[in-house]
Amino acid sequence: MSRIDKSIVNGFTMVEMIVAILIMTILGVVVMSRFADSNSLTGDVARDMIVSMSRTALQNSLGRSTVTLTITPSAGGGEATIETSDAGGTIRTETVSLRSVSLSGDINITDSCEVTSGVSSITNAAPMTISFGTLGDIGVSGVTGNTGAVTSAVRICVNNLASDSVCVSPSGFAYAGDCDV
Repeated sequence: MSRIDKSIVNGFTMVEMIVAILIMTILGVVVMSRFADSNSLTGDVARDMIVSMSRTALQNSLGRSTVTLTITPSAGGGEATIETSDAGGTIRTETVSLRSVSLSGDINITDSCEVTSGVSSITNAAPMTISFGTLGDIGVSGVTGNTGAVTSAVRICVNNLASDSVCVSPSGFAYAGDCDV
């Protein structure tokens, strides 16, 4: 009889191989689901871009001049241009995809997006404008045709979901989530 070399015995067992394949399969399914449905992240990206641009507008307005943030969806609705500008012209412009995303907004109505009847659609013909004063406070703002002085907050709803909305307080601070003022 021949002796079995110990270096050959130190391999993987069948159970270890099956567990490793199972773990790799689960990880693969999770990763592929993220790539297969890229629309699931589009709303989050739009929301985060609006928050970022609102904070940029606030920072540029402090102690300098009035800065306006304008959110204008394209005519076809496939993307939106978010622009900050002052009397000197454009400060910063970003474009975000609106594939499977709807935007609506209102001022001084801070109820959740689903139950508020005052929400106005943000469209190419009716963009949302938010005016930041030199103290960072919000001036006359709203969707074109429905603007006014902001006393409680500006709310921008993404896909009519309160959790995906953007709230800008009267002091100019923008944050993601439902307005809780």
